[in-house]
Amino acid sequence: MTTRRTILGATAAAPLAALGLAACSGDEGSGVVLRVGELGAAPVTQELFKAAGLDQDLPYQIEWKQFVNAGPEYIEAAGADAVDVGYTADTPLIFAASNGVGLKAIAVATLEDPNASGNAILAGPGTGITAIEDLKGRKVSFQEGTITQYHVVKALESVGLTLADIEPVNLPVVDANTALANGETDAVATLGIYWTQAEANGATVIATGSGLIPGNSLLSARTAVIDDEAYADALADYIDRYAQAQEWRYANVSEWAGIYAGLTGLDASLIEATETRAPVVLGPVTDEVIAQQQDQTDVYTALGIIDQLDAADQFDGKFSSAFEA
Repeated sequence: MTTRRTILGATAAAPLAALGLAACSGDEGSGVVLRVGELGAAPVTQELFKAAGLDQDLPYQIEWKQFVNAGPEYIEAAGADAVDVGYTADTPLIFAASNGVGLKAIAVATLEDPNASGNAILAGPGTGITAIEDLKGRKVSFQEGTITQYHVVKALESVGLTLADIEPVNLPVVDANTALANGETDAVATLGIYWTQAEANGATVIATGSGLIPGNSLLSARTAVIDDEAYADALADYIDRYAQAQEWRYANVSEWAGIYAGLTGLDASLIEATETRAPVVLGPVTDEVIAQQQDQTDVYTALGIIDQLDAADQFDGKFSSAFEA
């Protein structure tokens, strides 16, 4: 596994200095509580921070929030001022903007290998589906308002089909594999460990996200927190620690897979396969990322799901200078 340097520098002081911010002392930061959203059923980021030794000497407090139903639930919580920062795929930020939720991306995780992908559309065993074209008239599950829906739209578009040509089944990724295994759906759009599990249970990949969707993920924060100077140091420090955590994760895949297995009860070999499939690196908001987000935003507008939006409004580059080496 190729390791990489920490994008933001070896310590939190470096990015803080780059931003012209002073590092918080324990007393100065003692009143700041950063409520961090974790998508999924397991406290993965929290445990990753512990494993990488990044949960020590925090100049602020972290209150972890678990969102089992992923992006949509996180967006709802942000709109209710119940969470401050979180890591999601790129799609939820579009729906946050559409619904007037004050949430913006402050850092972007992009694929280390642009030809890789963490997303896949898989056909159930015995369905006879071997290509995207075969999805016509079949039951295909995805979760509306997430990257899985966008993946299906782009995959169908690539062969001249639309959502009207399939029978969509709206299911969270945590439930979709069960429906596929039970024959309730013919194919599933999924990601991460759910992809690995589906494949292990006999499903066949008919399309990854490569060449169809960019595969970006976003570290986002509520605008009220971004604009609050009392939180500026905390956010800069958290961005740095998150980048370091990802670096440690990919440099210690076997160790991390064992920890992850202990959290979830999943097979460590499946986790390791997932972790090595599509490594990402955290970086700043860029014009390219905004353009990719605009393309996805326009797809949902064309579907009549949202009104026209300017994707640039979904980002805040305030912390981007922290990534400058």
